[in-house]
Amino acid sequence: MPHIIHYIICSTVFVLFSLTTLADDKNTLDSLLSVYDHEIQLNETYLKERQTVIDSIKKHGNMNDVETLLSIGKLYVPYQCDSAILYLNKASECQPQPSIEAKLHLIYLLASIGFYNEGFIETQHLGSVPDSLKVFYFNAMNRLYSESAVYGKSQQIKTEYFKIADCFRDSLFYTLRHKQFKLSGVNKYDWHENMGFEYYRLLIIQARSERKYDKAIAYADTIFSYLTPDEHIYAIMAYEHSVTLEEMGDYFGRMCWLTRSAIADVRSGVTDNGSSWTLASTMFHQGSLDRALLYINYSVNNAGIFNAQLRHLQISPLGNLINQSYSHKMKTMSEHLAWAVGGLICLLIIVLLLFLFTIHQIRRLNYMNKKQKELNEQLSDLNMELTALNKSLKESNHVKELFICQYLEVYSEYIRRMSKLARKAGMKDAEELMKNEMAQFYNRFDNTFLSIYPKFIEEFNALLKQEEQIIPKSDELLTTELRIFALIRLGISSSVKIAELLCYSVNTIYNYRAKVKNSSLGDRENFEERVKELCQDY
Repeated sequence: MPHIIHYIICSTVFVLFSLTTLADDKNTLDSLLSVYDHEIQLNETYLKERQTVIDSIKKHGNMNDVETLLSIGKLYVPYQCDSAILYLNKASECQPQPSIEAKLHLIYLLASIGFYNEGFIETQHLGSVPDSLKVFYFNAMNRLYSESAVYGKSQQIKTEYFKIADCFRDSLFYTLRHKQFKLSGVNKYDWHENMGFEYYRLLIIQARSERKYDKAIAYADTIFSYLTPDEHIYAIMAYEHSVTLEEMGDYFGRMCWLTRSAIADVRSGVTDNGSSWTLASTMFHQGSLDRALLYINYSVNNAGIFNAQLRHLQISPLGNLINQSYSHKMKTMSEHLAWAVGGLICLLIIVLLLFLFTIHQIRRLNYMNKKQKELNEQLSDLNMELTALNKSLKESNHVKELFICQYLEVYSEYIRRMSKLARKAGMKDAEELMKNEMAQFYNRFDNTFLSIYPKFIEEFNALLKQEEQIIPKSDELLTTELRIFALIRLGISSSVKIAELLCYSVNTIYNYRAKVKNSSLGDRENFEERVKELCQDY
């Protein structure tokens, strides 16, 4: 039992810790994305800073000097590929001492932007590469063959080029390891100046391929201790680190480092930035269309500045997909807005109609109150007349029956008129009013009739079979059946007339009469005649 409790406690702590960590990672990612959104708005400022550095070298440097041309070309490499090709070409052809390093950088760039044939042609004019430039040579050739293999159409050539690329990568790795390049701080715009970072990048890729993610993360931590978040190399290494975290299944970690890479690209004035459109793709598949559109438009704009056809081919399908989705979203939102506006207009019209209807009903209600007051006065007069009639009824049975019938007609007519007026006025409780008035009507009728014929129920039940006799409930004087035959006793035989007086349908009256006659002891045909002869002593 203690072991189970310990396990539950540990599990709970682990879950809470995991949830807290996820919340922290999400907050970090949201913060980084907000920074990136802001930095994109300053993109032109950072590009101008890079251009300012280039213009300064052009202004103060010797444009016939190999080192000057090489420096300008390398600054253009991640910024404007056509200018980079121009200046690296000039440096590689400069007389009397052409730059082999410029030629190697040119081959690397041509491979990166899809000019594979041009890259292979340039390798034919390399000549002898000195040992000091072997690392650049192996790096450029690895890039040329690996990129050609990726985009090659022939499977045989792809396989052969991948093997050659692996050989050059192994040679690069071996050379870098034995030359022992040391990591150190770099310039904001440096591009492969310190090949020690390239060595660590290869170590990360190798560790990742062997699924030794702890090693890959350790190498990355070592690299980042020498870099700041506004350097081009930082952007490259941050991208590699995001790939490691992606393979580990760390979503938030991967997104954080991918965003850091994109931020560093912006700050270092880079337009050839894969992080931005990778981030745009991720935002799109997450359903964050607003950010996806912002990032892909930024990437497309940069591709236009970088001016490499391959980048347009890589970005355009994603850009078209995001723009189509965003247009569909805007269209859907517009349709919803149109429906919402239409609904609001309809609602306003309904409110206005309800307001006008309320005013009309208030006026009708005032009119009905006035009419009801008049009816109440009439009812008061009728009650006085009924009081006088009740006294007169005691003089003779014929007179009593006559006045009772008049009383019923007057009262039922009053109820019908009041009900009709209530319905016309649209009173919500018209039915309840009708029900209450009828209850009072039945009660007064029952009291009046039984005061004249107190033994009517007893004598009436004597005409019925024992099991069919009608006994009113404790809270009522007469039942519906007894009232119907009470009216017959008073001389009203017509079902239509009885239905009008009691406010029932003719079919209902007919059914009640037939049911009771079927329950009689004697001949059912003369049952109603015998009812008329009841209570002769009164």
